[in-house]
Amino acid sequence: MKSFPTPLETFRNCPRKYAFDRDPDIKRRYRKPTVEMFTGTCIHDALERFFDPARTPVPARTLETLVQHLREAWSGKDMRGRWGVQRREERRILFGADRATEAAAGEKAKHLLWGFVRTQDLEAVPATAEAFHEIPLGGRHVLAGKIDRIDREGDALRVVDYKTGKPKTVEQIRADDLQLAAYALIAGRKFRAEVKRCSMIYLQESREVGFEPDPAWLAAKEEALLGLLDAVEAEQARPDGPDKFPPTPNPLCSWCDYRPLCPEGRAFVEREEGAAGEVDPPPF
Repeated sequence: MKSFPTPLETFRNCPRKYAFDRDPDIKRRYRKPTVEMFTGTCIHDALERFFDPARTPVPARTLETLVQHLREAWSGKDMRGRWGVQRREERRILFGADRATEAAAGEKAKHLLWGFVRTQDLEAVPATAEAFHEIPLGGRHVLAGKIDRIDREGDALRVVDYKTGKPKTVEQIRADDLQLAAYALIAGRKFRAEVKRCSMIYLQESREVGFEPDPAWLAAKEEALLGLLDAVEAEQARPDGPDKFPPTPNPLCSWCDYRPLCPEGRAFVEREEGAAGEVDPPPF
């Protein structure tokens, strides 16, 4: 089967949410855009245009140019087909006629890009930017990903992933993250080159968190990805019923759009909220 790392991480956290995400009718009815997701997507699109030499020659790489790319991505300019329709519809749902709220979100996005321009190499010419890649995995699966950037550094590669959320430490990334590991596996095998560095660029704090992906770490992550792919296939082969793609209630249930469809998730949140209300008074 073919899959991307983000759905596999969703399956790892909760198989039921994975199944709901795969159902287009359920997803359309219950998954709602958020300002954070909309902003992050627009920033990624702006950076893609910024590092495309055909759209932005290196001498033209300034903050003003990057912000203009952000405005174009935000409005859906030059985006055709369903992607353009989706971008404009998400903007309408999130902001409508509320120009003040939209302006505040846009200013926040501009601030993130200001930090990027101050701290990053604007003359980099990526081998690929925001491009889809895939490789066979384990002889029976295909691992795919849309990788933010692959940079060539001599004969080696650097895999870059932009993040607009809260930064993680190197230890947290190495322990929990599957996405960056998947990108390193894809890039190394597709381009037949060693990946010398994996980098998360956290735009909120304008800093890079990176490390060298050693062979043992990559092998362990490949095994984890293969295990998840096999587990998804096993669930898909099971007969329909309440035990197929079971829920895994966890703290992410509080933010899950599918909670109305999941009694286990609702019960978990109610228990957590009830426990949070039982607070010991301070000893002073």
